[in-house]
Amino acid sequence: MKRPQLSSQLVLPALALLCLTWWAPMASAQKARISGASSRSPTVCTAPQPDLKFMTGYEALEMTATPPGEVTWMTFQNTSSLPPVYPWTMSVFYEAPGDVNDRYARLAPDPTEASNQVLHYWLKNAVIPSGFQSHTKGRIQTGFSAPLVNAVEIYARQRVYIHPDLALMHSYPPGGDPWWIGVLIPELWSGAAWLGDPFPSRISLTMAPWNGQIVLQLRCHSATTSAEYWNEVNFTYALPLGEWLSVETGYMMGDAATGRMVIVITRESTGAREVVFDVTDWTYDPLANAAGGPGPRAVTHWNPQKLYTSDNVVHHIRDSGGVLQAYWDDFAFGDSWPPAWP
Repeated sequence: MKRPQLSSQLVLPALALLCLTWWAPMASAQKARISGASSRSPTVCTAPQPDLKFMTGYEALEMTATPPGEVTWMTFQNTSSLPPVYPWTMSVFYEAPGDVNDRYARLAPDPTEASNQVLHYWLKNAVIPSGFQSHTKGRIQTGFSAPLVNAVEIYARQRVYIHPDLALMHSYPPGGDPWWIGVLIPELWSGAAWLGDPFPSRISLTMAPWNGQIVLQLRCHSATTSAEYWNEVNFTYALPLGEWLSVETGYMMGDAATGRMVIVITRESTGAREVVFDVTDWTYDPLANAAGGPGPRAVTHWNPQKLYTSDNVVHHIRDSGGVLQAYWDDFAFGDSWPPAWP
């Protein structure tokens, strides 16, 4: 935890379709909406201070661990002084197979300030069967010990450092396999597809190479049919690598007129603040509102810190001399939208 400040921070939704090809390069980006949010002038960020129901600074005293070869091996306790709405415990977990030579999550020194302790994700080999042709994939992510209850609003923040090795994706060959050239970094789920929930959907944020920079895509889509409800790509915002970013995310459950997703990123090196996405649209499957459907769907599951991607990405970075990595610090969230934000 970086002690002097807990300024604005991250929770990013993410994207995990096995047959994703739109970064091949930017194949279907033409049909994606271009976000206009980044046209706003950067300003110094002042983080709102809502009731934060869950907090962790990734300190050793907050953490319990099982052997690192396990699928789940690290659990963080809630350090918020407010009464938790849910039985909050957050775990870092993997998808089998694999071991620490392939991927790990560890408490580690801040890459820019050794006295600060952070959570480090390291993903070198994609060894998980994908079910698509001969491809494999890799995953490290967090999750909570129980489903969210009545999560119709969420505000979250955390610090994020994307390792500069991600820039090696710029050398991915134009004629290379286009299956999946993007990295998911958190996901919000409305209904769990793996539990058989009806009409499951997810809002996901992906980072991917385009035109010499790393850009972000925010997308809401079905978790079972791949139907897409909306898709925004901010081509004008170049995600900074190799430095700490404070990222805020806001979510409001709603339909095409009332649903909202906002992502604000502040470069800590300069204090420049940018509203990267501000989307008003569906946050769940519209079919849930049809006759006989369950009605509006709030967020039920959440992976706030995530690296999830294909062998295309993991192995290209590895074979180019790097490793896909990210660092996380000072994660906090609450269940209400801050006044006058963003």
